[in-house]
Formats: sequence, C-alpha cells, structure tokens
Amino acid sequence: MTTAQPLLLDCTRMIARYWSGAMPTGIDRVADAYRTHFAARAQAVIQVRGRARVMTRAQSERLFALLDTPGGALRQRFASLASGFAALMDGEARGVGTPPGALYLNVTHTDFDLDRHIAWVRSENLRPVYLLHDLIPIEHPQFTTPQKVNRHNGRVRRALEAASGIIANSRVTASAITAFARSEGLALPPILGAPLGSPRLPERPALAAMERASFVCVSTIEQRKNHMLLLNVWQRLIARYGESAPRLVLIGRWGVGSQAVRQRYLSDPQLRRFVTIHTGCTDAEVVQHVSAARALLAPSRAEGFGLPVVEALSLGVPVIASDLPVFREVGGTVPTFLAPDAPEEWLRVIKDFMTDGAERSRQMAALAAWSAPDWRDHFGLVEEWLETLPVRRAADCAPLVAANDTAARSDLARGLA
Repeated sequence: MTTAQPLLLDCTRMIARYWSGAMPTGIDRVADAYRTHFAARAQAVIQVRGRARVMTRAQSERLFALLDTPGGALRQRFASLASGFAALMDGEARGVGTPPGALYLNVTHTDFDLDRHIAWVRSENLRPVYLLHDLIPIEHPQFTTPQKVNRHNGRVRRALEAASGIIANSRVTASAITAFARSEGLALPPILGAPLGSPRLPERPALAAMERASFVCVSTIEQRKNHMLLLNVWQRLIARYGESAPRLVLIGRWGVGSQAVRQRYLSDPQLRRFVTIHTGCTDAEVVQHVSAARALLAPSRAEGFGLPVVEALSLGVPVIASDLPVFREVGGTVPTFLAPDAPEEWLRVIKDFMTDGAERSRQMAALAAWSAPDWRDHFGLVEEWLETLPVRRAADCAPLVAANDTAARSDLARGLA
C-alpha cells in the first residue's frame, strides 16, 4: 500500500492450528503467507464465536514471532501467553481501541458468517476484506455435512452483504462467487481474482535410486478428494505386477467422509503393503515424498485452487490430475488431465508413468518452460486493490439473514479445546 493504513489481520485459525499441531491445509499456507507479508504493520485479531479483540502492536509482534517458531517449542512458548489471550477474550484485558476505518483481513474462513462478527465490523466502521477459497460446500453439498454447507453458505452470503471487498484465490473461484451473487440476487462488492503464490518449500533433497516406482497424493483424506479411485487402481496394479507394483504414499489428515477409505485400507493387507498413509508430515518430509515420486496424483472431484499441484510442479515433479478448470488454471498445459470417474484411464496413465513413457516424457520437457505463481505477484495485486476500497457504511449494507451464531464453534475454541 502506498499510504500507511491501519490494518487488522485475523489470526484465530493460525493460533488454533499451531496449538493443536495439525498438519497445515491449503488455507493454513495462505494464512502463513499473509502473516509473513503483513506482519510488519498489522495488528492481530482474535475471535471466539464472532466476538473479536484487537491486540496492540506489541502484543501482535509477540504473537507473530511465536507463530514463526518451528517445531515442538511452539506449544511450550505459547502456554506462557495463553492466559493473557484468555483474559483478552474474557474482557478482563482490552487490547487496544479499533482504529476507525481500518482494513480488516480475514483469509481463513473464520467466523464471518456470525451476526456478532458482522455487528463488530459495522460498529467499528471497518473495511472488511474476506478471502474466499472456494464455494465447494455450496456447489457440491454431497461431499460434506449439512452443518458445513450451512456455515459456508453463511460465509459467502455475509461476505457479499458486508465486505468492502472480496479476494478470490483463483479466477475460477471469482467466477463462482459472481455467479452465486447473481443467482441469489445479492449485490457484488469489489472482487479481486488473485491467484495464490507458490509456497516456500524446503530445498529438494538429493535422491538415491528408487527400488521401485512410487506415486504420491497430498490432500485431506475425504470423499471429495476421491482416494477410493486410487485404492481401486492400486489393487489392480498389485494383481498385475505383484512385488514389482509401485508404491503409493497418501499424505493428509482424515477428513469428512473418510470412513470408507479407512475401512477399505485397514481390511486389505495387500493394500497396506504397497500403500502408506501419513496423517502428519513436516514440510521437509512432504518435499521428500513428492520429489521421490514418479508423479503427484490429484484425482479430486472439486477444488478451489490446488496447492499440491503447484508444489509438485515447482519441484519438477509431473502431475496426473482430474480435469478441473482450476487445475488447468494453475498447471497450464503441463499436467496430464483425466476424468475423476475414469479408473481405466488412471490405470493406463499410471502404468505409463511407472517408466519414462511418452506422456511422462512430455511433461518433463514441458516443465522446463513452466513458471510457478509468485506470492509477490499476488500481493502486488492485493496491495494496489486494497487502496481503492471504500468504507461500507452500516446504512449501505444489506440486512442480515440466516444467522449462524447458535450453531457455530470458533476455530480458536475448537483448536484450544
């Protein structure tokens, strides 16, 4: 930004995730990038069920430094601040007055579906900016729970009703938000489609020759991600190649609708010999697994962006992915795109990738001309766009509907429970 503007950054999910030690998702990586970029001038905001507190700059600096602490030291150091955060949220300590007209950034889908949150934003005359990562629970409710559909519907509606601006993580997501607003008869605030940058990953390790081919899938294990297709393909690969069958590494925590995958995996000793599941990996371990793979597999049925695809291509690793518009947006012409419901095609292509077949060789050649998206480009767009945003006065905002307060449990409360 060319002028100094008060800026508030919501850190609720960051605190909850670091406290719990959970493996980061794509949203968490975006949150880390925003914290890194804005930490030098931002004040942290913490919410519990939509009740927000603004931390002073000194408190914020301590928190940002803490969130950059690597490894197991974080929880111990965080414990020394936890009582202060609890007092802040209980009203025993009052951070600092909210700067009128400040920009408020919430990039983690945290609690902006709640009446109490929107009331705070309006009463403090803030310019709220929300980053929407996808509309998947609305567009594909079959892949999640009714409660998650309800909450995400509330987030999107509240963002449209109250935001000074909305950032979309891709052009595909920006188009989906625009279409939703039109279909629901809702006014569309300024919207910016700003593709995300490539995560800063540990250096690719030197790899020894592999005994047999391996493939990797990095994503939360849930119904939408289509892991069952991979298990079916691997069962056939094992039957065809026996001990020479390739290895499959699944990296991601268990998510919504994962029971069938878990049961199938645990009930089949043969699968367990050739398929390994890691529900918690460091970034260095993820890089090691991806770098060693013949290809990253991304058979998802719906995505808002697809950071694992970007990460793999950034490491020079080919990608076999579902033919989704957003995968084409981020991967260009490099990946091999297949229908997510075509197991025969996945089997055929994976066989080709076990050796340096024609399609894998094409990707390796195409990777030389592929350039990873850069966070500098993302924040260049964001900074310029933020300068243009007006304050939305309460009188100009749409009335609130479909409150979610009674059903909500905040990220912070859930993470620290």
